[in-house]
Amino acid sequence: MSDSTLRRATLPNGLTVAYQVKAELRQFYEDIFERQTYLRGGITLPPDAVVFDVGANIGLFTLFVGQIRPGSHVFAFEPAAPLAEILAANAAIAGCAVTLCPYGLGARSGSSSFTFYPHSSGLSSFYPNPAEEAAALRTLIANQLERGGRPGLETLRGYEDELVRERLRGEILSCAIRTLSEVVREHAVARIDLLKVDVEKSEADVLHGIAPADWPKIRQAVVEVHDVAGRLRSLEELFVAQGFAVSSEQDDLYLGSDRYNLYARRLSP
Repeated sequence: MSDSTLRRATLPNGLTVAYQVKAELRQFYEDIFERQTYLRGGITLPPDAVVFDVGANIGLFTLFVGQIRPGSHVFAFEPAAPLAEILAANAAIAGCAVTLCPYGLGARSGSSSFTFYPHSSGLSSFYPNPAEEAAALRTLIANQLERGGRPGLETLRGYEDELVRERLRGEILSCAIRTLSEVVREHAVARIDLLKVDVEKSEADVLHGIAPADWPKIRQAVVEVHDVAGRLRSLEELFVAQGFAVSSEQDDLYLGSDRYNLYARRLSP
């Protein structure tokens, strides 16, 4: 797909972006620009922030950082080639420096199969579980219906089963994986003001790919955690052991699911 054939839409803030799925685009915009999900829990960005956007998808968080901190440098990670192409197009209009990283981050370098959902890209994962993905999607739809306020949303009522089946038609991709510390060494990164991780069940892998010498370079982190088998508590303990103050919350759109946001701020410089 060439840049000229990418689908584009204008966001409520007037920014025209390339996108994968229109419904997801609106959800991403609400989460990132309106609700500012990744700037809760006391998270702040300095004017010259270095941000690792892990699980960048189509790049809306990268664009958000560029809008509020034009002097920043974002490293944007996206392993799925269809999304990485859209990310590259959007990064070209970001108001900050962007380094594109078309691979995933994990506990070790290599490659792995990746299940990509073209109609629900935010659920794409190195650890696919159709039952879990379907449950998450049903919960999201139910909470959106409960909240209301989005034009045309009520037309979904009674068609949830068909929608879930359509949005979870996946395809298998082979994607490269590197460790966060490899990237830090390659680009001589001295500090990471915000490590944002939203990777659909790979969050522990990303964090386990940080070498002990690189943990002090991380000043803040926001991690979407899939709280399976005590993972939320385990990752909270990991951050505390590395010298962070930690809090967590569940967004109201994900009430009743296993998805939580973990916020970590380093206690000392």
